[in-house]
Amino acid sequence: MKKFLFIAGTLLSVSACNQSGTEKTDQKNDSLISVINDRDAALNAFILSFNEIESNLDSVAAKQKIIALYTAGVKGELKRDRKAQINAEIGAINNLMEKNRKEIEELNNKLRGSKTKNVLLEKTVKTLTIQLSQKEYELCELNIKMNTLNAKVTALVTTLDSLSQHNYIQSIIIDYQTADLNTAYYIVDESKELKDKNIIDKKGGLLGIGKTSVLNKDFDNSMFKLINLNQTTSIPINGSDVTLITNHPSGSFVLIDDDSKKGNIKTLTITNPGKFWSVSHYLVIAKK
Repeated sequence: MKKFLFIAGTLLSVSACNQSGTEKTDQKNDSLISVINDRDAALNAFILSFNEIESNLDSVAAKQKIIALYTAGVKGELKRDRKAQINAEIGAINNLMEKNRKEIEELNNKLRGSKTKNVLLEKTVKTLTIQLSQKEYELCELNIKMNTLNAKVTALVTTLDSLSQHNYIQSIIIDYQTADLNTAYYIVDESKELKDKNIIDKKGGLLGIGKTSVLNKDFDNSMFKLINLNQTTSIPINGSDVTLITNHPSGSFVLIDDDSKKGNIKTLTITNPGKFWSVSHYLVIAKK
């Protein structure tokens, strides 16, 4: 639209300005489209990797069951054909696990190289890392079982020995649980929007009068913003008639007025994070 604002007094200058404006607008549009495409492409790449890792882990689990079936009740050395079948399953498992290790490594490299921080993607990668580590531990145990049976088959490739793997898994799980405990979710929007998004519901009252808004049991938390509850103490609101839908103890926060606009609330400041998030790690604020 900008090209229509630069109108000169002569046909020549009009043409020149329109061309220049068009070029600038096209450049900005191309740049914006490029950014959006890059973002979408990056997100799609993450999703494809997530799906591939999950699919590989499912395949590994299925092959583990086949090996368990082949070795159930076995005493002494395995028959040649059964040993060949087990070797084939083990070879497939090793290939799948190696693919997953490389995928996880690439995902972590992408996260480290990303210009923006995405907590949800980081948590998903960490979850997949835990699942991969747990699977490696299971394979360590399966190796031990095979050695006990004197099966003399191809070894399942794992990155660590059984004890080290167990300790590694435990440390990752503890880190993940700690991060999860420090994660909170919040959303600030108009009451109608929150209701349309199925985040809040109107309950109570008589004949439609005196109903209060409450948090829905089934809501999509992907619409919430993720924060570290120990690091974030200020929630932007920029609205009037502010209501906290979720329960947060009084005395743990204050609403800060907007000096430039009467009746407008600028932010919610958390004065006591431990107390504020003690009831719920979700914060829903309705405003006008």
